Amino acid sequence: MNDVTVTVSGFAGNSPVLHTGKGRPFAMFRVASTRRYVNDAGEWTDGTTLWFTVKAWRTAAVNLVRSVRKGDPVVVTGRLEMDEWEGPEGEQRSGLVIAATGVGVDATRGKVEYSRHVHHERVPGSRGDGDVAELPEDAGLVVARAGETDPFGVDLPGPGGDEEDQGDGAGVGQRELVTA
Repeated sequence: MNDVTVTVSGFAGNSPVLHTGKGRPFAMFRVASTRRYVNDAGEWTDGTTLWFTVKAWRTAAVNLVRSVRKGDPVVVTGRLEMDEWEGPEGEQRSGLVIAATGVGVDATRGKVEYSRHVHHERVPGSRGDGDVAELPEDAGLVVARAGETDPFGVDLPGPGGDEEDQGDGAGVGQRELVTA
Protein backbone atom coordinates (compact mmCIF):
# COMPACT_ATOMS: atom_id res chain seq x y z
CA MET A 1 0.00 0.00 0.00
CA ASN A 2 1.17 3.49 -0.80
CA ASP A 3 -1.21 5.38 1.47
CA VAL A 4 0.02 8.65 2.93
CA THR A 5 -0.98 8.71 6.60
CA VAL A 6 -0.95 12.01 8.47
CA THR A 7 -1.61 13.13 12.04
CA VAL A 8 -2.71 16.70 12.69
CA SER A 9 -3.16 18.42 16.03
CA GLY A 10 -5.16 21.64 16.13
CA PHE A 11 -8.57 23.18 16.78
CA ALA A 12 -11.90 22.42 15.09
CA GLY A 13 -12.69 25.37 12.82
CA ASN A 14 -16.38 24.45 12.62
CA SER A 15 -18.71 21.85 14.09
CA PRO A 16 -18.91 18.77 11.86
CA VAL A 17 -21.97 18.49 9.61
CA LEU A 18 -23.58 15.21 8.56
CA HIS A 19 -24.02 14.75 4.78
CA THR A 20 -25.03 11.85 2.53
CA GLY A 21 -22.87 10.84 -0.41
CA LYS A 22 -22.30 7.66 -2.40
CA GLY A 23 -25.30 6.22 -0.58
CA ARG A 24 -23.83 6.54 2.90
CA PRO A 25 -23.46 9.21 5.59
CA PHE A 26 -20.27 11.22 5.99
CA ALA A 27 -19.22 14.16 8.13
CA MET A 28 -16.77 16.93 7.35
CA PHE A 29 -15.11 19.66 9.34
CA ARG A 30 -12.00 21.88 9.19
CA VAL A 31 -9.00 21.79 11.51
CA ALA A 32 -6.62 24.70 12.04
CA SER A 33 -3.08 23.84 13.09
CA THR A 34 -0.65 26.60 14.07
CA ARG A 35 2.96 25.79 14.87
CA ARG A 36 4.39 27.66 17.87
CA TYR A 37 8.12 28.13 18.21
CA VAL A 38 10.71 30.21 20.06
CA ASN A 39 12.04 32.96 17.77
CA ASP A 40 15.59 34.39 17.73
CA ALA A 41 14.64 36.85 20.50
CA GLY A 42 13.65 33.95 22.75
CA GLU A 43 9.89 34.71 22.55
CA TRP A 44 7.12 32.30 21.68
CA THR A 45 5.77 33.05 18.21
CA ASP A 46 2.89 31.68 16.14
CA GLY A 47 3.83 30.31 12.75
CA THR A 48 1.55 30.05 9.74
CA THR A 49 -1.85 28.45 10.34
CA LEU A 50 -2.51 25.43 8.12
CA TRP A 51 -6.14 24.45 7.42
CA PHE A 52 -7.15 20.82 6.82
CA THR A 53 -10.47 19.37 5.71
CA VAL A 54 -11.35 16.17 7.57
CA LYS A 55 -13.91 13.60 6.40
CA ALA A 56 -15.28 10.55 8.24
CA TRP A 57 -17.78 7.96 6.97
CA ARG A 58 -20.69 5.91 8.36
CA THR A 59 -20.88 5.45 12.14
CA ALA A 60 -17.66 7.38 12.65
CA ALA A 61 -19.37 10.34 10.95
CA VAL A 62 -22.31 10.21 13.36
CA ASN A 63 -19.97 9.92 16.36
CA LEU A 64 -17.96 12.86 15.07
CA VAL A 65 -21.04 15.09 14.73
CA ARG A 66 -22.12 14.17 18.26
CA SER A 67 -18.68 14.71 19.78
CA VAL A 68 -16.73 17.59 18.24
CA ARG A 69 -17.68 21.27 18.40
CA LYS A 70 -16.12 24.38 16.90
CA GLY A 71 -13.10 25.39 18.96
CA ASP A 72 -12.41 21.93 20.45
CA PRO A 73 -8.76 20.86 20.47
CA VAL A 74 -8.51 17.73 18.31
CA VAL A 75 -5.99 15.19 17.08
CA VAL A 76 -6.82 13.68 13.68
CA THR A 77 -5.15 10.69 12.03
CA GLY A 78 -6.03 9.48 8.56
CA ARG A 79 -5.17 8.94 4.92
CA LEU A 80 -4.42 11.92 2.74
CA GLU A 81 -6.77 11.73 -0.26
CA MET A 82 -7.80 13.84 -3.25
CA ASP A 83 -11.47 14.86 -3.12
CA GLU A 84 -13.19 16.03 -6.31
CA TRP A 85 -16.58 17.75 -6.61
CA GLU A 86 -18.58 20.15 -8.71
CA GLY A 87 -18.65 23.77 -7.52
CA PRO A 88 -21.74 25.99 -7.33
CA GLU A 89 -21.15 27.33 -10.86
CA GLY A 90 -20.65 23.82 -12.30
CA GLU A 91 -16.85 24.03 -12.33
CA GLN A 92 -14.80 21.00 -11.35
CA ARG A 93 -12.92 21.45 -8.07
CA SER A 94 -10.51 19.31 -6.09
CA GLY A 95 -8.59 19.44 -2.85
CA LEU A 96 -6.70 17.36 -0.32
CA VAL A 97 -8.79 15.79 2.44
CA ILE A 98 -7.82 13.74 5.48
CA ALA A 99 -9.98 10.59 5.45
CA ALA A 100 -10.10 10.13 9.21
CA THR A 101 -9.22 6.80 10.73
CA GLY A 102 -9.17 8.37 14.19
CA VAL A 103 -10.33 11.65 15.72
CA GLY A 104 -10.02 12.51 19.37
CA VAL A 105 -10.35 15.49 21.63
CA ASP A 106 -6.84 16.48 22.78
CA ALA A 107 -6.64 15.55 26.47
CA THR A 108 -3.47 17.63 26.91
CA ARG A 109 -5.67 20.73 26.62
CA GLY A 110 -8.48 19.82 29.02
CA LYS A 111 -10.48 17.08 30.68
CA VAL A 112 -12.04 14.55 28.32
CA GLU A 113 -14.73 12.04 29.26
CA TYR A 114 -15.27 9.05 27.01
CA SER A 115 -18.57 7.21 26.67
CA ARG A 116 -18.81 4.10 24.56
CA HIS A 117 -21.45 4.25 21.87
CA VAL A 118 -23.43 1.17 20.88
CA HIS A 119 -23.05 0.69 17.13
CA HIS A 120 -26.17 0.02 15.13
CA GLU A 121 -26.39 -1.44 11.66
CA ARG A 122 -27.72 1.85 10.31
CA VAL A 123 -27.40 5.52 11.10
CA PRO A 124 -30.08 6.86 13.46
CA GLY A 125 -32.83 8.44 11.39
CA SER A 126 -31.80 6.73 8.17
CA ARG A 127 -34.23 4.75 6.04
CA GLY A 128 -31.66 2.00 5.55
CA ASP A 129 -30.76 3.19 2.04
CA GLY A 130 -27.98 5.47 3.29
CA ASP A 131 -30.16 8.59 3.07
CA VAL A 132 -30.84 10.43 6.30
CA ALA A 133 -34.57 10.84 6.96
CA GLU A 134 -36.11 13.43 9.25
CA LEU A 135 -34.41 13.28 12.62
CA PRO A 136 -36.07 14.20 15.91
CA GLU A 137 -34.97 17.61 17.21
CA ASP A 138 -33.35 16.01 20.28
CA ALA A 139 -31.12 13.75 18.13
CA GLY A 140 -28.20 16.14 18.63
CA LEU A 141 -27.12 15.94 14.98
CA VAL A 142 -26.71 18.71 12.45
CA VAL A 143 -27.72 17.35 9.06
CA ALA A 144 -27.00 19.05 5.75
CA ARG A 145 -29.71 18.18 3.26
CA ALA A 146 -29.29 18.25 -0.52
CA GLY A 147 -29.71 21.73 -1.94
CA GLU A 148 -29.34 23.49 1.40
CA THR A 149 -26.45 25.76 2.22
CA ASP A 150 -24.09 24.60 4.92
CA PRO A 151 -25.68 25.53 8.28
CA PHE A 152 -22.28 26.69 9.53
CA GLY A 153 -21.50 28.79 6.44
CA VAL A 154 -18.32 26.88 5.60
CA ASP A 155 -17.63 26.16 1.90
CA LEU A 156 -17.42 22.38 2.27
CA PRO A 157 -16.44 19.96 0.87
CA GLY A 158 -13.77 22.14 -0.69
CA PRO A 159 -10.48 23.17 0.82
CA GLY A 160 -11.50 26.85 0.94
CA GLY A 161 -14.02 28.18 3.39
CA ASP A 162 -14.15 31.35 5.35
CA GLU A 163 -10.82 31.15 7.12
CA GLU A 164 -11.59 34.25 9.21
CA ASP A 165 -14.35 32.37 11.04
CA GLN A 166 -12.67 29.00 11.56
CA GLY A 167 -12.52 29.01 15.36
CA ASP A 168 -10.68 30.87 18.00
CA GLY A 169 -9.42 27.98 20.10
CA ALA A 170 -11.96 28.63 22.86
CA GLY A 171 -14.67 26.33 24.11
CA VAL A 172 -12.79 23.27 25.33
CA GLY A 173 -15.51 20.92 26.50
CA GLN A 174 -16.19 17.40 27.51
CA ARG A 175 -16.67 15.37 24.35
CA GLU A 176 -16.60 11.74 23.27
CA LEU A 177 -13.54 10.13 21.73
CA VAL A 178 -14.33 9.20 18.14
CA THR A 179 -12.64 6.41 16.23
CA ALA A 180 -13.36 4.98 12.81
